[in-house]
Amino acid sequence: MKNILLFIVGCTIFSTAAFAQIDFKHEKVIDHGKISQGDVISGQIEFVNNTGKMVELVDVRTSCGCTAVKPEKKIFEPGETAHIPYTIETERFSGVIRKSIRLVFKDEDPKSEVLFVEANVTTDVSINPRFINFQKVTLNPDTVYTEFFEIENSSQTELNVTKIAADIDIVKITPSNVVIPAGKSHLVRVDLVPSKTGRMNSNISIETNNKKFQSKSLPVFINILEHDASHSE
Repeated sequence: MKNILLFIVGCTIFSTAAFAQIDFKHEKVIDHGKISQGDVISGQIEFVNNTGKMVELVDVRTSCGCTAVKPEKKIFEPGETAHIPYTIETERFSGVIRKSIRLVFKDEDPKSEVLFVEANVTTDVSINPRFINFQKVTLNPDTVYTEFFEIENSSQTELNVTKIAADIDIVKITPSNVVIPAGKSHLVRVDLVPSKTGRMNSNISIETNNKKFQSKSLPVFINILEHDASHSE
């Protein structure tokens, strides 16, 4: 009977220890849904110290310099709820992003916990494709090579594209400016008129009246080869 009682007490102690832990008050993947590009994602990590002892946060590591985590305190008493604020800059991103935040604790098992912050960063203005490629075109004064890119206005207001221009003379842009209604897109023509052989790069400057998309540079990669007269006969 005594052995049975000791066994029950031992199981109870083991069970209590097994469930004594750091309990997060949310999922370990925090989804912020749709966020406009340029807006700052802000939130907080919350956990309850159910370890039965003091918990010390010794380090916070992030996967990106765009993520800032600034704990207001690093030592948490038993039963205390921690609130750790974080922010993520979205200026450089578009589409779905996923950033990790690792909390490192002193003398805990596990020693660290990793959480993820997700969001779908939407843009008022998008350009597709992200670059123009004129590769292996031949030097022929009678030939014009053409590519296109699309400017899409996903905002709720009219978009005034005030400038579309290349920085070298052999690349011609049509149109040089355009007004795009809300929810619409416009196709821009890019013509290459080869004048000499070799590899060269260009940039197409795009300027608009949208405060979050005032200017954009679209790369143009060019490789012009010598014209082979034998293949034209």
